[in-house]
Amino acid sequence: MWKLLIADDEQLERRVIKSTLMKKYGANINVFEAKNGREAIEISDKEKPDIFVMDIKMPGINGIESIKEIKKIHKDTYFIILTAYDYFNFAKEAIEYNVKEYLLKPFNREVFLEKIDKAIECLQEKKIKKKKELILKEQIYNVKPMIENELSYSIISNGLNLIDYTMCMECLDIDFKLGYAMIIKLNKKYNYATMNYDEKKMLKSDITEFIKELVNRYYKSLANGSFTENIVLFIENGIEDDYSVRIDSINFGRKIRKEVKEKFGVSLSVGIGKQYRGIDSLIKSYEEAYVSVNHTISDVNVKHFQDISAIIHEKCITDKQFKEHESLRNNHTEYNMCDLYKEDENNCKNILLKSIDYIKNNYYKDITLDKVANEFNLSPYYFSRTFKEFIGINYSEYITEIRIEKAKQMLKEQDLSIKEICFKVGYNDPNYFSRVFKKVEKVSPTEYKSNVKVY
Repeated sequence: MWKLLIADDEQLERRVIKSTLMKKYGANINVFEAKNGREAIEISDKEKPDIFVMDIKMPGINGIESIKEIKKIHKDTYFIILTAYDYFNFAKEAIEYNVKEYLLKPFNREVFLEKIDKAIECLQEKKIKKKKELILKEQIYNVKPMIENELSYSIISNGLNLIDYTMCMECLDIDFKLGYAMIIKLNKKYNYATMNYDEKKMLKSDITEFIKELVNRYYKSLANGSFTENIVLFIENGIEDDYSVRIDSINFGRKIRKEVKEKFGVSLSVGIGKQYRGIDSLIKSYEEAYVSVNHTISDVNVKHFQDISAIIHEKCITDKQFKEHESLRNNHTEYNMCDLYKEDENNCKNILLKSIDYIKNNYYKDITLDKVANEFNLSPYYFSRTFKEFIGINYSEYITEIRIEKAKQMLKEQDLSIKEICFKVGYNDPNYFSRVFKKVEKVSPTEYKSNVKVY
């Protein structure tokens, strides 16, 4: 049954139109009436008519204004303008709002019914087309997981040349002009450690689906955990700057880890590869993510390859060794790659010692943790964790110690005001500097200076 609304301020006109329609269409059409634009909009919101027969000239909100409002919500509604005023500007404005027909009063009954037939035919075709689109969408939706599995497997096994990956990407609406790999490992601790094989498999499947939904809120991606030991993600990203991508990916890895821990009570380790251009380069990012997730760093659970590669030495392994870790490689595929790294403690120590020298030489500047990390090509997250492990205190505590020691030295040796010393050691607010100084030394800068002079 089709719904039709007649909007006309003349009751007789509405009755004539309704009678004409009912005689031809009978029970196949449900006719509503509105005597002005406001009523037309209200009935439209409630009944959602398929066809409108709308008079242009009505008191209050006219026909064109009513169409504007109705079109905002009901975009597929079929409009027929009916008016006694043959004004071109009305017709032109009506066409702009996709009005299909324009009739003048008094209308010819046969012509009017022909236009209603045309409206019903048009709406019927739209309905059939929409149904076909929904069926096609449902079919695509059903095969998408298989296409996603096929594409992600082909990336990991370096077998993109064996499939039509362009068609796969079109189906999944993804292009990987820029993208990176992320590997998520379920750590063998908490309840997960005591589960049997089937329980672990089911939990991993649930976590994979949860992560898929989480990732797809923010990015286009491929996600799979069905044929790999770990959960593998390939994330499409539009940021050109590599350092920004690194920070963004680490923060997102931490978000995944936090939300999975809250929902499932499972600890994760996350490894992230560098960003590359083009789907055929994602194998490199996958290998780097694999290195990262398997690299052991105390108290660091989200690891980016560029952080690790800054402080480790490269070590090549054979294809056979790699297969022992990840049973994915096709027997006909040869790998000649350096994809595992062994931590070099001296390199790590050297970088951290350099960062300490850098802080000591630049303590009076605005050197935030982010800026120092960037100076040594490390992410703030990684630098913060390794710095605290190496020094024993966090970055902010360390730089505060340096600045207060320098301030004490100036208070002893130089005849400077508290305000001058404040600026010289890197603070912008003398009051804040005094509060920090007192918190560390238990006396104010003024008291400390007096005590030194007395001594």
